[in-house]
Amino acid sequence: MPHGDPDPTDPMTLHGVVVETEDDSSVREMAECFIEEYIRTGFEPSRIMEMFRKREYAGPHLAYHALGEEAIRAMLDQHAALRAYRKPPAMMRNASGGLSLRILE
Repeated sequence: MPHGDPDPTDPMTLHGVVVETEDDSSVREMAECFIEEYIRTGFEPSRIMEMFRKREYAGPHLAYHALGEEAIRAMLDQHAALRAYRKPPAMMRNASGGLSLRILE
């Protein structure tokens, strides 16, 4: 297969679909996934909220626009408390100068 010419029978080819829903549950779930991922990575809640506000972050901004700031902030507060948000960075330098990742709990 030539480079850049996708094979329609390849099961690993990425396909996007639109799924219509009657409520905002799918957008809410997507927002919670973003929040959980970034909290676990070690991002500060204020930094995550800024991501939701900026148009450059299409998925989070879509959720921000659909659900509103209050709903996003409530989810962010809930996940920050649930994950016992701590200030330490996700990556830290060890004694030998290499990078080490904080283990997700």
